[in-house]
This record gives sequence, structure tokens and C-alpha cells, in this order.
Amino acid sequence: MDVSEVTIESVETEEKVSLFRGKAVVDGEVVRFSGIAIYTIGGPTVGVNLEQEDEARLLSKLGKEGVDALVAELQRRIVEGDFVVSGPVRIKRQPL
Repeated sequence: MDVSEVTIESVETEEKVSLFRGKAVVDGEVVRFSGIAIYTIGGPTVGVNLEQEDEARLLSKLGKEGVDALVAELQRRIVEGDFVVSGPVRIKRQPL
């Protein structure tokens, strides 16, 4: 499995939580995902969910272990900052 590109297409952030949508190029095919990042003192915690259609396609191609490995790779890249942001970043601020 070769993940050649990870792109975050939109981000909505409020306080210490960010919700995002993006895509990755995996073995030459586009895979879409959504996720959450929670920022804590020890560093961010990131969770990624593949879009249903893409996950079903990848399950038949890579199997459950392959899909789990892909999700772990996407999460690692996001935590380490190994991605490109191509869309809007919205920051919601709480009133003072």
C-alpha cells in the first residue's frame, strides 16, 4: 500500500477540537476521509474514518488489516504534519 499524498480539504476548529475532511492518494486511487483532532497537553489525538464507499472498496482489495494499516498511516501523517491543506480553515471563537 503506497500513500503518496494526504490533503486536508476543510477544517472547522472550536477551542481544542478540530473536525476535518480530506483525501489521500492510495495506490493511485483517491480515498476520502473525515476525522477529528483533539489538542491536549501531551499532543494531539487524531481519529480518521474512511468514507463508506471507499472503505468497502478497500476492504475487498486490502482486507481488514490493510484498511486498519491505512487508517493508522493517515492518523500518523496528520499528527506529524505530513499533509497539505487545500481548503478553508474555519475557527469558531467563544465570546468573551
